[in-house]
Amino acid sequence: MSSLALSDAVLAAASAFAVFLLSQQKSFATVHQTASKGALLGFLLMVGAGVTGTLNFGFSEAWFEVYRFLNNAATFMAPPLIGTAMILVLSGNQWSKPAWGRLVIAICLAFEVSRWYGVDYLYRDIQIACFLTVIMLLLFRAQIEPGPKAMIAAAFISYFVGALVIGNEGTLAGYLRLNLFRYLIALGNLMLGSGLFMLLKSQNKYTEQTSV
Repeated sequence: MSSLALSDAVLAAASAFAVFLLSQQKSFATVHQTASKGALLGFLLMVGAGVTGTLNFGFSEAWFEVYRFLNNAATFMAPPLIGTAMILVLSGNQWSKPAWGRLVIAICLAFEVSRWYGVDYLYRDIQIACFLTVIMLLLFRAQIEPGPKAMIAAAFISYFVGALVIGNEGTLAGYLRLNLFRYLIALGNLMLGSGLFMLLKSQNKYTEQTSV
């Protein structure tokens, strides 16, 4: 198995763990269930990209077109889906399902426009930087338990280093930057999925206690 197939497999496994945690919708307060589904969709896209990447790089290039489609979807849709979900959870707000549908349409349109002008990856980096900034500000202002707060903060540091420092082109110390990028994103997904799950569970307990 090539190094690219291995790093995609690790990314798929880490993302699948986050999907498993966020699929436990009954453990979350009603106000956060729609947001948690938005985050789940973002992680699910990364699972698809990781699995098809493993098949493409490790077994057969017949998977290339499917991999390219899912990789683009994960690259440009997962960050705003997960980022928006995090902002809603940390701020205590919620969106309706139609609002999430409009968000998906807006993401697709923004990607197409940026692709037409050849600035699609600049668009990706700008949106990631904006979401990281807003979420970190909300995170440290929010009154939440230190455990999930530390895990979420560490996850976003991992994303920042992977996306905006390491990048995915060329090599670094003899290693493909793309592999290092995927490992850091996988680490971030493990921590963010776990931290978000802990946060949603703790907020559900608080909601149940205050409603008694």
